[in-house]
Amino acid sequence: MFAFDFTEPRSLEEAVSTLAAPGSRAVVLAGGTGLIVDVRRGKINPKRVVSLWGIPRLQGARRQESGAVSIGALVTTSELAEIFAENPQTLALSEAARVLGSRQIQNAATIGGNICRASPCADFVPPLLCLGARVSLVGPRGPRERDIDGFVTGPRSTARDDTEILTSVDLPPQRPGSATAFLKIMRRRATDLAVVSACALVEWDESGDRIQRCRIALGSAAPFPFLSRRAEQILTGSRLSADALRSAARAARDEASPITDIRASAEYRSAMIEVLVSRAVSIAAARARGGVSTQ
Repeated sequence: MFAFDFTEPRSLEEAVSTLAAPGSRAVVLAGGTGLIVDVRRGKINPKRVVSLWGIPRLQGARRQESGAVSIGALVTTSELAEIFAENPQTLALSEAARVLGSRQIQNAATIGGNICRASPCADFVPPLLCLGARVSLVGPRGPRERDIDGFVTGPRSTARDDTEILTSVDLPPQRPGSATAFLKIMRRRATDLAVVSACALVEWDESGDRIQRCRIALGSAAPFPFLSRRAEQILTGSRLSADALRSAARAARDEASPITDIRASAEYRSAMIEVLVSRAVSIAAARARGGVSTQ
């Protein structure tokens, strides 16, 4: 039997005040797809659940004239799949959304919840790392921002204080000539957590001959999703030859520290990192050139 108070504040100020109240033992409810499971399994025992759905400013995505996009923390996975489906520069977010759980989960799970749950296999974090996203938070000491890179610090661990609320995920303007791709291996198609995932961003120089900028991020390959800096360095400035692509994939594999668990062995994950990095970079590179490439 679960026993907790349920609160639905109408403002951020009210929500933060509730979270910060002494002895409140309060947790935040966004989509609830992870929270409900944790409560049922006895992993957490909150005294109060604070729903964010009464706060309109946390919903919707707003595009600025500069090209920057602010995504409210309560934007659902289904919404993300549609919002970013047409733009090759941010297409990886849509691809990640389309393979996150079942349709029922997609209609409930939110981008803010996916980030703050801090799973090593969080599907949205690799694309956000590649896109240079920042997160906005509000707490008792006021608002603050920080890079998504380094925000997730380990399984179920982030740089968010328990009294803070993640309000938005902010994407900087993406440069012309760039594109992204996201790939994920699952045991069951579109309803399972990632065995391993990879996201790539590729931007060609003006001549279209060399890679001017490259980002490669991995999920389910370490205690938290991360950017493979060594792989990026190998590809930046290259013509994307087979040798360069092979070297980058191996570098990403070597930077990872996968584990063996119920879904896969560490050895299998290491092998698949090479495969996914190579494919994701190739797809992103073709999209950036205006070519057609599918998974």
